[in-house]
Amino acid sequence: MWILKPTPKQVGNSISNILKPVPQNWDEFVTLTTIRSGGEMLKFEAYEYQKIMIRLANQYPNMIILKSRQMGITQAIVSKFLHDAIRNPAASSIAFMRNGEDAGAISRRTRQMLETIHDYAISENDNVGYLKIKGGGDIYFKNSSREGSRSLDSATGMLFDEAAFVENIQQIYAASSPSSALSGDRIQKFIVSTPSAKSGWYWDKLNENNGGIDIEGLAKDVAEGKEYKEIPGVYWFVDSANTCKMILHWRAHPKYSKFDDYLEYRLKQDGTDTETVLREYDLRFIDSAVAVFDSVIIRKNAIGVNESVRDEKAVYYAGLDTSTVGADYTTFPILKYKDGKLSLVHLYRQRQQTSDYHIYQITELIERFKPKAIGVEITGGVGQLYFDQLTRQFPGLNIQSIRTTGDSKPSMISGLVLALEREQLIYPDNSPLISEMLSFRRIGKKLEAAPGKHDDVVMGVAFAVNVSPLSRERKGLFAGINIQTF
Repeated sequence: MWILKPTPKQVGNSISNILKPVPQNWDEFVTLTTIRSGGEMLKFEAYEYQKIMIRLANQYPNMIILKSRQMGITQAIVSKFLHDAIRNPAASSIAFMRNGEDAGAISRRTRQMLETIHDYAISENDNVGYLKIKGGGDIYFKNSSREGSRSLDSATGMLFDEAAFVENIQQIYAASSPSSALSGDRIQKFIVSTPSAKSGWYWDKLNENNGGIDIEGLAKDVAEGKEYKEIPGVYWFVDSANTCKMILHWRAHPKYSKFDDYLEYRLKQDGTDTETVLREYDLRFIDSAVAVFDSVIIRKNAIGVNESVRDEKAVYYAGLDTSTVGADYTTFPILKYKDGKLSLVHLYRQRQQTSDYHIYQITELIERFKPKAIGVEITGGVGQLYFDQLTRQFPGLNIQSIRTTGDSKPSMISGLVLALEREQLIYPDNSPLISEMLSFRRIGKKLEAAPGKHDDVVMGVAFAVNVSPLSRERKGLFAGINIQTF
């Protein structure tokens, strides 16, 4: 006897016929979903400021949001896109994330939400960059690039995440415009970021059409609790172009607001420097070209001495910043780790020499100080040559390749700033490191030496710190956090 099995299409149709209707209101919808938070799977209970944000999004087609970090804004917006896709087969949203890692992470979190409501909706595909709801709409998760949304269908929702930190965000936004042209007034755009420099496309978008409103001053007043709407930490206004400008500070978070000193808590937990904490959590903007290292702290830590002999009771670490035969230096700083502190005790710094010459000198120092680990930058390709030769000559040595990117460089420099603030890094008062730190600037979104100056020693020391115990201690500060941040 033959038994006819249903086709996958028939199975899919039968499932879609028995799915429950989702609630029309977003805040009722998200309570059906489950998310990962604080090491647990918890019901998505939206906070009041998230509800306010979605309510405003339903009123205004364009929103520009200035926020503290770890407020669950991206999660809330993408959950709205998911809600739209389940209810409307014509809904098509795009989440432009800062990088591929962020795009993959938010894609997985969105699919995780969907999997917890299988009685209401199911996925039609299995693709990290694209989620299609069976019988419904879809969501794209994109790594920000110049391609924007070219070749995509007409979009009904767009998220430009961390817009102040995407170098080519203006081109992405412009390239994405054709995808929203057919949607007319139905398109919903979110431009979201924590503060950065007082320049660039995001800063300009925040400040345009405001009729004299001082965004920086307003953000400060919201952070201090002087200005808010409905609940402390929340403020918004509508500019002359009918764009809703919204400010969200950690005071609005029901758990963060209970801390006696939340900024001090973040300073300890994140293992970062004071300026970064103020910018990322307290809505502080920075000048487009400012000194990164505090001159008072630089002087305070200039108490080290040069050493030429290895201390057998200490452990050594090194960093290698390479160059070609041009004006830049090849640097190989030696840091001594003892009693919980690093000391710059020896520095190789030469330029306009061949790689063979540099490698010979570096080899001599490795044999003399016997470092436990070495960080070698390989971003430009030149460093790969050094990395390959040194790993062949010292097969048992921990030599780590380092790539400097828009994400990794600020993190390493922040680690260097933190070591100085905690007085865990010292150096001689005549070290070239001092002049380089004094001329090291944040120019727009970039961290680099001032025009005509060098940062080779700064970077070499940063690479050495990155492979030292101070870096592991900094990363270890993240352990034990159990706060629901979405």
